[in-house]
Amino acid sequence: MDQRNTDRRDFRVLQAVYFLPTPTRNEIARFTGRSPVSVTDTLKRLLDAGLVEKAGKTRSRSGRPSMTYQLGEKTGCSVGVSLDPSGFRVVALDSRHAVVQEVEKTLTLSASPASHLEEIMDQVTGQLRRFLAAMELKHQRTLSIGIAPPGMVDTEKGVWLHGLQVSGIAHVSLGAALQKMFSTPVVVEDAARCLAFLEASRRSPEQSRDLVYLYLATGVGAGIMINGEPYHGGHGMAGEVGHLAVEEEGSRCSCGNIGCLETVISGASILQRFRRRLDEGVISSLQEHRDHLSLEVVRQAAEAGDRLAATTLFELGALLGDAVSKIIKLYNPRTLVIGGPVAVLADHLRESMWLKVRQKVIPEMLVDLSVQVAPSQPRDEALGVAYLAERKFWKEGDERSLSAP
Repeated sequence: MDQRNTDRRDFRVLQAVYFLPTPTRNEIARFTGRSPVSVTDTLKRLLDAGLVEKAGKTRSRSGRPSMTYQLGEKTGCSVGVSLDPSGFRVVALDSRHAVVQEVEKTLTLSASPASHLEEIMDQVTGQLRRFLAAMELKHQRTLSIGIAPPGMVDTEKGVWLHGLQVSGIAHVSLGAALQKMFSTPVVVEDAARCLAFLEASRRSPEQSRDLVYLYLATGVGAGIMINGEPYHGGHGMAGEVGHLAVEEEGSRCSCGNIGCLETVISGASILQRFRRRLDEGVISSLQEHRDHLSLEVVRQAAEAGDRLAATTLFELGALLGDAVSKIIKLYNPRTLVIGGPVAVLADHLRESMWLKVRQKVIPEMLVDLSVQVAPSQPRDEALGVAYLAERKFWKEGDERSLSAP
């Protein structure tokens, strides 16, 4: 079978291979509503074309061993782009989720916020063109592109709503612009949701079925998995927990409200709180680090028994616990993962967080709840959005998307 001639029935078999946990011939037949004989003929064509490969054997319902299948190397790659105020990363994942190509670039922005969007688009799309051209030279087909920008997004419409620390962003139709430019399906996703999906893929079905990933970074958000599916909400904006009010007399948030979680537990907010207290003349080993204060320096001070570090983190942990209590009451997750740069402080936030959670949540909702810490790695957002772009392709794509590169 020529790859150019993939038809709808072939594509349905490929979808079955992607989504089924153990895609045997009989399971694929049930998924597609076709006879096992017909599926066998299709699998042979897909095997010959390199779009499907044999993965091994498993026990069938009758107890006899059955061959299982997986997507082949020639099926194609998903590309993920993670973006922050300082730079961006592009990764390509093959059908086995191996990274086959990766690049990291810094962003150069002018002093004028009005030109930031144009500068970002020029640099990101220019690099994407070179990245995809290099893949094409290696005969690697691009199936889909995912991008995770900072700030708030409307995943349903592919719109970048606000840029957090990136100025000049207001309701940018990012998905439509990239799809038109590259003629490839595009997903615009929230960073926390990307990380939640990635974390779920690394855990057992029991741990990942009902999971909340609390992302503590420059901003604060939550990625929510319900019954193994990422939860987007009505407009793809679910999980904006950074705007839960937790401190009555706190700082004003960028959203206009007072005391939002983002003003308390984001990396910049934590350091700002410490600087204010150091400015008040509080005795602390952190005074000598004031000009180069970092989360790691704060962690080390707390480890060494610094009173200011310990008491301030205890206070912050209680405020975090207030938000976590609300999350548990709303979603009753089986697994709560705390990630992002702020997770390096987790050991010093944990005690007061749990005190607040136990105070506010009925015990029955805490049965079997697993709270885990997973500081994200630099490439994780790009990996997560590549996974989600791939998933959307196989869920919503069609045979025309599998034309030869």
